[in-house]
Amino acid sequence: MNDKWITVWGNAIAKPTRRVAEWIKDTTLRQQMEMTVSGKAVKLHFSNLFGADSATITSATVALAGVDSAVKADTITTVTFDGKNSCTIEKGQGIVSDAIPFEFSAGDLLVVSLYFADFVSVITSYDAGDMGMSRWCCTGDHTHSEDLPVMTKTVADVTPLIHTIEAFCSEECYTVITFGDSITAQTWPDRLRRRMVNAGRKDIAIVRKAIGGSRVLREYPCDAYRSYGTKGGARFEREVLLPGVKKVFILQGINDIIHPGEEGNIFRPASDMPTAEELIAGLMYYIDTAHKNDIEVYLAPILPFKGWRTYSEEKDAVRRQVNNWIYNEAPVEGVLPFEEAVWDEKDRLAMQSDKDSGDHLHPGWRGAQAMADSIPEEFI
Repeated sequence: MNDKWITVWGNAIAKPTRRVAEWIKDTTLRQQMEMTVSGKAVKLHFSNLFGADSATITSATVALAGVDSAVKADTITTVTFDGKNSCTIEKGQGIVSDAIPFEFSAGDLLVVSLYFADFVSVITSYDAGDMGMSRWCCTGDHTHSEDLPVMTKTVADVTPLIHTIEAFCSEECYTVITFGDSITAQTWPDRLRRRMVNAGRKDIAIVRKAIGGSRVLREYPCDAYRSYGTKGGARFEREVLLPGVKKVFILQGINDIIHPGEEGNIFRPASDMPTAEELIAGLMYYIDTAHKNDIEVYLAPILPFKGWRTYSEEKDAVRRQVNNWIYNEAPVEGVLPFEEAVWDEKDRLAMQSDKDSGDHLHPGWRGAQAMADSIPEEFI
């Protein structure tokens, strides 16, 4: 049997919400992530895409989780970069660590600890999390410490620089990327991952690459919306064309429809409103790019949003036209039945009340669970 490298964890390369403090110094960041496959070695991927200056990682380790923020001391392993214990990532660039021998099993919590001695920008970072992830920070270098010091430890609100983890896994293992906007940045991918764990699957990694507020066709030039990220057409390749990816599940397009024409918002002009044909062309770019790289595509229809503050019949008409193409013409391996999983049978333009988060756009936890449960077994 031939082992291979696959992607086992990830976040989109993004900018966090604008904060007063944009830098850290003399700080350890520790992040804990649930593994759903077993591996024998890891590689860590970092990006300084949006940084104004270079970023130096002074020290990095991987370990298996102990209790809370602690790790199992005998598993702490130094991460190296071209054989060195530290690395500098130039602005706009990325780096991948050396392959680090490190054994873990499906169900383990993998912990990455990073220490930044000097000032480092945290502009290239991600400020969302998932159900299988925890993160902390503290003062000083504690990358090789069993636990973090109680006097300076606190919960961290961002994940800077690191965006992907690869692992050397058995031949049958593969990755499914879940790609999209805030609905995918929320919990349905976590619930799909939990469904796979409960079913005894140890051959699949569900990896989220989603940014809340992101659009397929456009992005924002202003700091007020910088966390909405790079448009999908410009980030799809870097987020999806990763080691071991066999399938991509895509749910995106609602923000292209609902953002334009918001009253009093100069950054959301009505002229940004796409036609259905334009939005379909954007989705076709995803499909063509994935297929050229031997990745199967499973595309979701855009979810109902009647009741959302910018809802209109004109906007919903675009959604329905795009969905008609997704159901009947899109050249994909499968259509994810998400719309049917959450819509109100009495009014299919709206979300069912018990599956709605309350804003009539984002599914609540019941909606997310229904979406995860609706995916046919043969799609996974």
